[in-house]
Amino acid sequence: MSVLGIVYLLAGVACIAYYLLIGFYSRFGLSIQWIWLVAGAALIAAGLLTHAPLPRWLRYAWRTALVAGLLLLAGLMGLVISGMNASAPPGMDYLVVLGASVYADGPSPALTRRVNAVTACLDRHPDAVIIASGGQGPNEPVSEAQCIRDELVKRGVDPGRIVLEDKSTDTRENMINSRALIDRADAAVGIVTNNFHIWRSMRLARRAGLTNAHGIAAEYTGPTLLHFMVRETISIAVHFLRGRL
Repeated sequence: MSVLGIVYLLAGVACIAYYLLIGFYSRFGLSIQWIWLVAGAALIAAGLLTHAPLPRWLRYAWRTALVAGLLLLAGLMGLVISGMNASAPPGMDYLVVLGASVYADGPSPALTRRVNAVTACLDRHPDAVIIASGGQGPNEPVSEAQCIRDELVKRGVDPGRIVLEDKSTDTRENMINSRALIDRADAAVGIVTNNFHIWRSMRLARRAGLTNAHGIAAEYTGPTLLHFMVRETISIAVHFLRGRL
């Protein structure tokens, strides 16, 4: 087998191994987790077919598509990375905490880190109204907004300071529905979400009319980070194609 074939096989096995790793880590509950299986199968097939008698045009088409896809992924990944250290100046009028998955026994790791981030920055924004944003998914025991509120109250936050926005089903709706709860377009608004989610969230916030929005990145690390970053690149591409960014 050629060196290229071996590279394909190793990359394919790595993708499938990563699928299993993040599956066990996240209870196989991550959205579009299947992309790692598809990528792994495609790469293994490419490795096994390296010396198959395929038409030259088909080989060139595959390699062109692969290189173009990797270049696109790298470019979009650059956008994701560019927002991962975002912070807001002191004195925000509002802090919008974006929802994430809620498990039967409590918030997911992604949501927990968002709650931790807003709790840690409250001293810098003493007068900010907190908008907990996120609806209830089919497998969630409560709305994401309610879970955010409950977790903040456990940490000693005054419940009277928290407003619930519990109808949203995605980030775009988070922004549109949260904007409806904000008294003026030029209000200083901190958008609290995980580091990999900042760039797209900020673009959608401004499209929703939040002209003075600032990202507040909640640190996210661990084995699922790569998956979330890749998933973000797909979401960004889809939003671009739909004219939403």
